[in-house]
Amino acid sequence: MSSKEFDVGSKIKDTKRGILEKLARIVDKKRKGSGKSQEEGPIQNKEQDNLSPTIPEPPPVKKRERLEPILKKIKSGPAFIALSLGAILLALFIIGLIPRLHNQGILKKYVAIANEIPVSVISPKLAPPITDLRLPGTARGYFETPIWARVNGYIKNWWVDIGDEVKEGQLMAVIDAPDIDRQVLEMEGVLKSAEANLEIARISLDRWKELIKTRAVSQQQLDERQAAYDAALARVNASRGQYEHWKELQNFEKIYAPFSGVVTARNIDIGTLVSLGSDKGVRELYRISVTDVMRVYVAVPQNYAPQIQLGAWADVTASELPGKIFKGLVVRTSKAVDPLSRTLLTEVDVGNPNGEIIVNMYVDVTFHLPRTQETYLVPVNTIVVRADGNYVLSVDEHQTVHYNKVELGKDLGQFIEIPSGLSKDQKIILNPPEILEEGDKVVVVEDLSKPKPDKIKEKKLLQKGKLAHE
Repeated sequence: MSSKEFDVGSKIKDTKRGILEKLARIVDKKRKGSGKSQEEGPIQNKEQDNLSPTIPEPPPVKKRERLEPILKKIKSGPAFIALSLGAILLALFIIGLIPRLHNQGILKKYVAIANEIPVSVISPKLAPPITDLRLPGTARGYFETPIWARVNGYIKNWWVDIGDEVKEGQLMAVIDAPDIDRQVLEMEGVLKSAEANLEIARISLDRWKELIKTRAVSQQQLDERQAAYDAALARVNASRGQYEHWKELQNFEKIYAPFSGVVTARNIDIGTLVSLGSDKGVRELYRISVTDVMRVYVAVPQNYAPQIQLGAWADVTASELPGKIFKGLVVRTSKAVDPLSRTLLTEVDVGNPNGEIIVNMYVDVTFHLPRTQETYLVPVNTIVVRADGNYVLSVDEHQTVHYNKVELGKDLGQFIEIPSGLSKDQKIILNPPEILEEGDKVVVVEDLSKPKPDKIKEKKLLQKGKLAHE
């Protein structure tokens, strides 16, 4: 408040005080005058009333008229401006505060609702002591070998085709190798010449042995005949070795089955040029497989490798043979994990007397593996995946949520194995909302682990009750 406004207020107060004092004096005088008139009589009182001067009363002043000049001065001063700004700021503050208080109320309402989220729970099931592990495999013949040419030449003729069953030692094809035949004839001539020279050397040696008895020849001459015979004998042996070598190569012109089986491949025809060996680019002539017993090779993941036991039974199936289950036996493993695929190569032998399983066929092998620890089964929609691991949300008796870190096992479709992190007495939440955190309160509206009542039996009981009541 300014000094001018303060002076105006003080002047108004002084004026009021002076007027009130004057009025009080007039009232006192009137009281004194009325007392004297009672003693002197009514005549004197009248005279005195006529003689006493009358003081006019001041006109009444209205409050609005008194305050108008003050208000005009206030409105024209800086105080009015300050009050106006204060009122505007107060209005703005109230305008911003009201939505904030409204939002806080809505937030509290939603928080209260979130604290009582309805959920459905279920208890984990104990998995059976034996688990089935189904893996893909490839069926191969028990004996399976390609047949290559041992000589260069042309196919002269062949007698077996793919799918034919052959016996051990059966003739399959013939190769025409003229170079080999010529070498055989040449070595045969060399051998016969060497044998003839050996015969002459033997006859000469025998004669010189008889002559030495009569001292007709010297010992030196006899030794020379003996050396000539030995040399002729050595040439015969060498020639015979060369002849037998080429004769054996000539025998490779005929292709025989190494064992009884089924021809699974044929890459030759009459007149086909074949080359010696099995180098890259050289095609095999035939491929034969034994299919009475099949070898099925399976790549077992590393985490299941310790559970694979030799001598255990396995079931072999194929989608092309619906309803057929072949019993197989685990006979061997590679005893080494492949560093690239991290799998253990396992062989399962399967009987195939009717030949239903075909060589190189894609099959499924089901291993029956014993569990090494207690494992629980839970629905897949109970798993919560986070950056630090996998969790299952459980509810205790106080309707409080708890996060349980679990280790996932084999995915069985609708259920998944949990080897560790759960107990059978826990109640786990189905389809847990993302807003649930550790310690939140929920409302269990359905416990699916409890057996559902039979509605048909319930209706029958109700009908019996109605009949009994009637």
